Amino acid sequence: MSGLHIAFFNYPAHGHVNPTLPVAAELVRRGHRVTYVVAGQFAEAVAATGADVLTYESVVPKAWNTVAIPQKVTADDIAEASVTHLTEALAPLDKVAAQLDGDRPDVMVYDAFGYATGRLLARKWRLPSVLCATTIAVSEKCNPYAEFAASMTPPDPEHPALVKHRELLRGTLDAHGLGDWSNEEFTGAAEERTLCFVAPEFQPGVETFDERTVFVGPCIGDRAHQGGWQRPDDDRPVALVALGSFGYENQAAFYRDALAALGDLPWHIVMSLGSLVTPDDLGPLPPNVETHPWVPQPAVLRHASSFVSHAGMGSTMESLSFGVPPVVVPRTGEQDVVAGRLTELGLGRAIAPDELTAEGLRAAVLGLAADEEARGRVRELSASIAARRGPALAADTVEARCAAS
Repeated sequence: MSGLHIAFFNYPAHGHVNPTLPVAAELVRRGHRVTYVVAGQFAEAVAATGADVLTYESVVPKAWNTVAIPQKVTADDIAEASVTHLTEALAPLDKVAAQLDGDRPDVMVYDAFGYATGRLLARKWRLPSVLCATTIAVSEKCNPYAEFAASMTPPDPEHPALVKHRELLRGTLDAHGLGDWSNEEFTGAAEERTLCFVAPEFQPGVETFDERTVFVGPCIGDRAHQGGWQRPDDDRPVALVALGSFGYENQAAFYRDALAALGDLPWHIVMSLGSLVTPDDLGPLPPNVETHPWVPQPAVLRHASSFVSHAGMGSTMESLSFGVPPVVVPRTGEQDVVAGRLTELGLGRAIAPDELTAEGLRAAVLGLAADEEARGRVRELSASIAARRGPALAADTVEARCAAS
């Protein structure tokens, strides 16, 4: 099958965009035309796949690591985030509707977080669709987030932000002739096919999912657009310390603890600090420690023996793909779920943020480095991920969705 027109829609965050890039590239390689709708800050990365890029003006931060996610998320935070995310997901709607109406795609592929424009136009134009899920999935019989959700205080349904959310969605559906579709039906619509970028071995309750969810696993690609990293010319083990592409409250304290834990080891330490922390915040650096605002994470993980991270799903899947058992310090509820799964499967170690000390982190890193059973399990999973050929499986799934419609 060749010559399809496939449209991608995504949320402007690295953890959402990155896994789809090798999939878009694979579809282009197979002779399909890909139109990828994305915020302008990701245009260069998407263009490198060979896709046609359709940019729009984003309303969320262009660099998420400039914003600190609070340690305690409140009901107000949840309400305000909901309307911000919907506004972002609908931001490209008018431009895309005008530009693609005369050149309608054969299939819409959209992110589970930034789905609104893709899902709306798929319904309006009666097109098949594929959802992309970048983290642990939920089935009808298994919700790994249930305990976390029960611990949160939900916002009042009449919170001004939630009222605005309802009105924005209702008005948009009505304006596009979808008045017979309730807000709840739109947001909770079941998908005929979902691509999940999580290794099936890592997904809790994987046996509760049917053929509608395809666990393609991590799709990493070469990320050449992010640049490279050169390993020092010696045989010292490499440890990467990074908190992904988001910023967090008390981030400087995390890196100071990491420096105190690892700085005097006979290792080479790479720290990706983000935009909220500078080297000056850490004090004098030993010669075996290098710091950067940002590093091309896969380029470092290819050489790493240890990874100290935040249990973000993208970072966790990358770590396991490269055979590196991670030590994680989760900072959000979702990351708590990922950290719990890591430890349950014996693939890594986790430390709660309020229990983090330099001594405890050092013990976890050295203990995991010496844990041959854990390292063996990670090597097995890494081999399974490679054998799955995620980008090809994802492209097969998109093609099959078109063929079945």
